[in-house]
Amino acid sequence: MSTTTEMQVSVEELNPCTVKLSVVCTPEQVKAGYAKAYREAAKRIKVPGFRPGSAPVAMVKQYANLQVVGEMAMEAVVADSYKEALKLKGIEAHSMPKVEVSKLSEDPPECEYVAKVPLPPKVELGEFENLTAKRPDVTVTDEEVEEQVRELQAGKAKRRSVEGRGAQNGDFAVVNIAADGQEPEGRNFMTVVGNTFPQLDQALQDLRLDDIKHVDLTFPEQFQEKDWAGKTLSCIVRLKSLSAPELPELTDEFAQQFSAESVEDLKSRIRAGIERAKFRMVENYVHEQLLTGLLEKSTVSVPDPMWEDVAEQRMREIAYDAERRGATLEELAQANDMTVEQLYERVKDEAQAEVKRAVLLTEVFQKAGLKIEPADMTAEVELMARDMNMTAQDALKAIRKARRLDEVQFRALRKKVLNLLVEKAKIERAEIA
Repeated sequence: MSTTTEMQVSVEELNPCTVKLSVVCTPEQVKAGYAKAYREAAKRIKVPGFRPGSAPVAMVKQYANLQVVGEMAMEAVVADSYKEALKLKGIEAHSMPKVEVSKLSEDPPECEYVAKVPLPPKVELGEFENLTAKRPDVTVTDEEVEEQVRELQAGKAKRRSVEGRGAQNGDFAVVNIAADGQEPEGRNFMTVVGNTFPQLDQALQDLRLDDIKHVDLTFPEQFQEKDWAGKTLSCIVRLKSLSAPELPELTDEFAQQFSAESVEDLKSRIRAGIERAKFRMVENYVHEQLLTGLLEKSTVSVPDPMWEDVAEQRMREIAYDAERRGATLEELAQANDMTVEQLYERVKDEAQAEVKRAVLLTEVFQKAGLKIEPADMTAEVELMARDMNMTAQDALKAIRKARRLDEVQFRALRKKVLNLLVEKAKIERAEIA
């Protein structure tokens, strides 16, 4: 059993805003943490013959989940000893630490851990007036409008059987492929000509209904038939059915399906929508230049836990999105010519830059004496409500329930600062490089 009677704490500076505490707890601290955990566990379980919370520890141990008790004890020991360690070393933490426990046991009573402690960010703010940026003109061409109209027509298109010609790009086809004498009846695939993979697309070009073609096909690594994926096989390709999209006529009646009065009104709305989208893109482009310029003029140090939390959350989101698409994180990384480790490094770099910018925006906000008015918060809630497809009132309830009011406040702060930077900047008109 450990004979340590005083908590041992060593401090290592990792960077100007992060220190590492290495802590060895006393047996008394560990015993106190376990006692607290057992008292809490006693309140949550039913022990025959005892009121909730009144059962002795020996009985609680028989009925409680000891793994859960251990986790509760760890939280209690770390929480209490961490506060004491900060006080002992005269450290004021900026936010919650990242803790890694290397040793924890009830008998003998031992606990050792490392805490990465975030200190307040340090900012030497550069001159935020007279930053420079280039702003491209926002123009919408007739071709862009017509392309959007064609997409609307395609969304309402009907299929018609194709006769008298071979397959062309954009046609819908049912294709039968028999590979290397396997399964003489072959396998059927529904596809769009021109959207498969190069060798099959080439084989289908000008192929007529019920025509057969012998061809060697190299199937992609991600092909849906796993036993064919990545292989080159001698195949018989047969076109079993062919149809083409038939676009509806562009009339006022068609336009009215999209809440427009006429074709001209529809095109006018489309033009305005493209213009708004391009304006937002240009504004983001300008903001990006100004923030990059300000960061170059400033010196910003942030505690590691701030950006590490952002990076870890981003990786969880990426993994979840990959899973929804039926892929693994490894497959997603490979699709981008990276390993998972390289993907994580990129995410960490992006997270660190994002946090530095957020700290810089807050510094400008305070330096410039800006204020957030109730109307600013209301405007941000309304924008978030649109994104969530809710009424502003329902969105506000959801935001409060999810404890995201800080996010609303920062969005308002960011907008105030960016408007100020644009107002004070030297912006010239130019093309995007």
